Amino acid sequence: MTSTNSSSGTGTTPAEAESAGGGVPPQSPPGASGTAPPPPAGGKSAKQRSVLFRNRDFALVWGGESISLLGSEISVVALPLLAVIGFGEGAVGVGMLIAAQWIPFVLLAPLMGVFTDRLNRRMMMQVSNAARFVVLGSLPLAWALDGLTMVHLYVAALVKGVFDVVFQLAYQAYLPQLLAREDLVDGNAKTQLSRSVALIFGRSGGGALVSVLGAARALTVDAVSYLLAAIALSFVRFREPEKQQTHARGLRATLVELRGGISMTFGNKLLRYLTLMATFGNTAVSMVLAMIIVFGYEDLGLTAAQVGLTLGVGGAPVVLGAILSRRINERLGIGRTLLVTHVMLVVAFALLPLAQLGGTGFAVTVLIISQGISSFTTPVGNVGVMTLIQKATPPQAMGRVGGVSLPLVWGANAAGPLLGSAVAVTVGNAAAFYLASALALCAVLWVLAGSVTRLTDDVPEDMRLVVD
Repeated sequence: MTSTNSSSGTGTTPAEAESAGGGVPPQSPPGASGTAPPPPAGGKSAKQRSVLFRNRDFALVWGGESISLLGSEISVVALPLLAVIGFGEGAVGVGMLIAAQWIPFVLLAPLMGVFTDRLNRRMMMQVSNAARFVVLGSLPLAWALDGLTMVHLYVAALVKGVFDVVFQLAYQAYLPQLLAREDLVDGNAKTQLSRSVALIFGRSGGGALVSVLGAARALTVDAVSYLLAAIALSFVRFREPEKQQTHARGLRATLVELRGGISMTFGNKLLRYLTLMATFGNTAVSMVLAMIIVFGYEDLGLTAAQVGLTLGVGGAPVVLGAILSRRINERLGIGRTLLVTHVMLVVAFALLPLAQLGGTGFAVTVLIISQGISSFTTPVGNVGVMTLIQKATPPQAMGRVGGVSLPLVWGANAAGPLLGSAVAVTVGNAAAFYLASALALCAVLWVLAGSVTRLTDDVPEDMRLVVD
């Protein structure tokens, strides 16, 4: 799981509300009430059609997020290259630049989760998009004026990271309010598809843009993507219900709510085991992604072109996995899907050391198969875990639950490479893959311990989070 979403744990969820300009209350989405809309001519029910064609507001939010995700992946390439090409920075400088964007996820997410439950989430997303437009747009402007410095780069990366946290938590909390419960799998699948496509094409496109425009000008594309996302949000008609001001304010009250988020996340059996599953699974995946390049060069003697081939071909199935994620989760049931996907990760990572048993062709084939399995299963599992968290968490607690789990789940992306490096230096590169396989096996055990496998398309009342 790359992130956690949230949703209504009780009753219906508002969707596609159309305000006529006088505070018209939000309406329930199609299918949320007891009466389903009649099927269209031809006998195909509306539920079978993609949510993009049935929910205008979700289509706008998803479209804006898809554009900004593509732009963000361009910055993944352009921002470090600007430090390297423009200022001659090496591994330490680039590492600090990347770390500056991740530190807020670990340090600020729990606190921002509290404010996500207090504030208007759509407003938080719009402010975040506007802020990231300004921050990233300042870099090519300063470069053009010959005033860009590394300090400016570090500050921009840090501030962008802060608003990345704000947006991520608000998006996770806002998105399920637009969808009926039965549409959550489809909505999550669309988000995963956007992430997968951005991952594949954004970074390659980023490299091309840097070659043509230069690193600083390439960042303009990402800045504009946030502006377009903010504009798309402004056309959303749905308005959140007014939040009841039942909580005290101030530092002490905020700390109490923060501790409450921890208690809710780890006090609920399902949320606890889903968070542990995702943390162990992400640690394993990130460890393999970091070590496979070193393994290919040092242990298998592959060339740069061969390593690039294995990563490119092996990573491509992530798009197919995202496309099929809805169908797989609905066919197998969400719980069994999570079990199967993590068992496949165990097998995929255990295969990697076997690449040493044959020649170059055999090694490349093993690496492609392993990476292909991992790439395909990741979005399928992400859709399942996000949907279960959404259906287990009531709307008023979504921000705090996401704020507690986000540092663990996303922090695993940093912990995995560090742990893998330590094992590789001590025991050898192949040993890191066995450890990754063991961590994936632990994720399987968390699925079984949490009774997740008995869940199909919804979360029963006795497993949902109850908020006083």
